Amino acid sequence: MKNDFYTVTTFEYTAEARVMQGKFMSEGIEVFLRDQYTVDVDPFVSNAIGGVKLQVHLQDKEAAIALYNELREYEVDRKRNRIICPNCNENKVLIAPPKKNLLYLLFPFIEPKRYQCNVCGEIFKPEEN
Repeated sequence: MKNDFYTVTTFEYTAEARVMQGKFMSEGIEVFLRDQYTVDVDPFVSNAIGGVKLQVHLQDKEAAIALYNELREYEVDRKRNRIICPNCNENKVLIAPPKKNLLYLLFPFIEPKRYQCNVCGEIFKPEEN
């Protein structure tokens, strides 16, 4: 059981993950950063491998999710206004995970940006301004 992990979130760069790691560890939650060294050696592969994964033991999953939901920064538009979910009108929106098909796995830079609501789970494309 001690070797079972849950990925709380991912980060594009190790520095971002380290800040969150420090916050988690100050709350007594042990954190592991998966793929941090790969991204440190070649930051351009971060999107291709899914970034640096912040992982916790399964028994810490609920506490880690609650803490992360308190600490996370949600997406904003060009005018620094939070993006609103078109389904539930909440402003707790994140960038959606990449699609799981071969084209986007081989060429992640061609995937259009999509957002995912942290409340209802709706995935949507940004509105054009």
